[in-house]
Amino acid sequence: MKTIGHPGLSLCLRAWFQAAGSGVMLAAGLAAQVMPAGPSRESPTVVMDPLLVAATSTDEGYDETGMGGLESERIEPPFSNELLAGLFNPDEDLLSLIDDEYQAAAGISPVDLAAGVSRVDLRGFPTPRLRNGFTQSGIPEILNPERTELIQGPLTAVIGRGAPGGIRNLMTVRPRARVYRRFNAGLTTGDAWNVRYEATAPLVPKKAWYRLAGSFARKDGPQDLAFRKTLNLNGALTWKHSEAASTMVQVDFQELTANAAPGIPEYRPTRTGKVVGPYLPLAHFHSYGPNAGTLKRVASASVQYEAQVTPALSLRAGMQGFLRQLEEDRWTVGQFLLDTQTFGGTREPQRIEQPLRAFAVQIDGTLRFHVFGAEHKLTASAARSQVRYDRLQRGLDAAGRAELPADVRNFDPFAPNWFRPAYDPTLYRRVITDRTEATGYTTLWLTERAAFANGRFVATTGMRADFVGLELEDRRPGAVFPTVEDDTEQLTWHAGLNYLVSPSRLLVFVNASTAFQPSTRVDARTGHLQGNDTTRGLEVGAKGLFIDRKLSLTALGFAYANQNISRRNPLYNDPILDASLTQPELVAAGEEEFTGGTIDVRGQLSTRWTLSGRAAYTRAITTRSPGLPEEVGRPLTRVPRMTYGLQNRYQFTEGRWQGLSLGATMIHVSDYVHSYENASREYLAYPDYTLTAVNAGYRWKTGSQEHNIGVSCSNLLDRDLLTELARVGVGREVAVNYSLTF
Repeated sequence: MKTIGHPGLSLCLRAWFQAAGSGVMLAAGLAAQVMPAGPSRESPTVVMDPLLVAATSTDEGYDETGMGGLESERIEPPFSNELLAGLFNPDEDLLSLIDDEYQAAAGISPVDLAAGVSRVDLRGFPTPRLRNGFTQSGIPEILNPERTELIQGPLTAVIGRGAPGGIRNLMTVRPRARVYRRFNAGLTTGDAWNVRYEATAPLVPKKAWYRLAGSFARKDGPQDLAFRKTLNLNGALTWKHSEAASTMVQVDFQELTANAAPGIPEYRPTRTGKVVGPYLPLAHFHSYGPNAGTLKRVASASVQYEAQVTPALSLRAGMQGFLRQLEEDRWTVGQFLLDTQTFGGTREPQRIEQPLRAFAVQIDGTLRFHVFGAEHKLTASAARSQVRYDRLQRGLDAAGRAELPADVRNFDPFAPNWFRPAYDPTLYRRVITDRTEATGYTTLWLTERAAFANGRFVATTGMRADFVGLELEDRRPGAVFPTVEDDTEQLTWHAGLNYLVSPSRLLVFVNASTAFQPSTRVDARTGHLQGNDTTRGLEVGAKGLFIDRKLSLTALGFAYANQNISRRNPLYNDPILDASLTQPELVAAGEEEFTGGTIDVRGQLSTRWTLSGRAAYTRAITTRSPGLPEEVGRPLTRVPRMTYGLQNRYQFTEGRWQGLSLGATMIHVSDYVHSYENASREYLAYPDYTLTAVNAGYRWKTGSQEHNIGVSCSNLLDRDLLTELARVGVGREVAVNYSLTF
């Protein structure tokens, strides 16, 4: 694979380092103005723990295997403090439930979700994604995740990374120092079941540790004929070279076999009428039928190295190889026509193959030093990813379609003919897509963190330079641009401030940042890459501990602006203004604005009662849209304005009910517009709704074995989301889970 060069690299690097250095000095100057006169390290109002250079086994977040660098950094004084030291970790269950509702509102096809070719990011802006702190440019999936860390708000200044809307860092499961074996099994009334086993233990005492895990899950429905089977195999080995250096090797594999439906069919009154919306009488009908499906195999192998080279210098490095093989058989599906009671258009089988190969390497170095009366962390990072993505899509030519039975081509869902000719390249002769994309991503990143007055004031600033090179080979007959070579580059930055107003009680913060989504879309007219979707944003907020530090409250307000969004050029193929056929097909000129805020509550109100809650308000507006001026000034479609959730849990810690826990969850989503009226569609909006769930668990021990059984009920009130929101398969569902740890 050829590596794309970038002639502006040296110039960008020079500007990058100069800007980062200026940001560091600016942060230091601001600190000097904010802090009172006199030696800041002798301030009598703040009492902090002494600086710790090396971790010990009693430290929170300490990992005896030597791979806990990221966790330790999050709680390391003086950059972190008691308000941020993990006393109130994000509620993964609540965030996951809210994300599920955002995903449902986005309307992504279930078959695309099963194939893994679509992903819902944080709402409305290009969101960076990390794996164990390493960049995942061009790598579409992360296997074996254990938890998600959202880097935003006050964590920006602690971690030294920032982007509008936050950065999601998925941490994978790794070997632990103690012996741990767990078996888990569960089933639901929604025709789903799963089994899982994992084991981790020392391989060489105090030197090497291993982890092995495997799981299998199956889900049938919710549409007729639909199913999904998932097999996961994971293995990892950690080797501790010394007290200051460790290496971890991880190998992960996933196989997915599915026959997911493309969603509820949409309908028109007549062939020339506008699309009205989903046709609910066919909600459980599988438009692809039994002779379709998806087979996806994904494998990942990685090596990760962490070392404390000197007391002042730490090093993290990682390499990852990634393979994905995707094969899919599907059908074209038109809208259901009410007048003829058949699907419009000619039904045609298609074949999709999308193999992807990627290799990524990254190295991070962090230098810690004391200067200008403050503790500093300076981190430099370099990353490189090479991705080869092949896309093949074939269909039948005119002669092949003519040979299909008439009731296959003109499909009647009430008398379906599921006949499908077996895939053969000599039969599926029409090439819809046949291309190879070889993409190289290079990232250079520099960030500075400074802690003044023993952590009373923490500032961060950083610059990131990204270079993307694309080689495209289009093998379609008659392709306008059989080969394309192009590159793009982008400079982004972040800055953040944390100020401890009252030690152990109240902290305020402000962050500003930019981010972008690397463009790999080639204009059909010019043969050049489109401009990168970019975003800039500002966050302000506060985090406090109340009620004797039992309640944590974080409030954040934000304003984000998306720019350079690719839109169809309104002058493209215009008979007068594009008579010479020189106008590009696309223009990077769309713009959107997002304003709003979030409130997060975490509480340990007693030794038994814990509470967590999250509320989010988002006003998302299109501010510029060439070619579709009717969108300007309107809220974005499929983005609920208001969401909030509340989760309670009560656990009996003593007495006759010891081991019993009870919980309840409530999620509310406001109304939103699904689609505006235009030349081809009617206006469609969905109302607000509230979902409730309850759960109970019981834990007991028999010798060295610990048993845990849990029962949960989602959509407790059995709200009819099919009628209200055109969502199938989300009625009341009961799940039972059992686990054994030994």
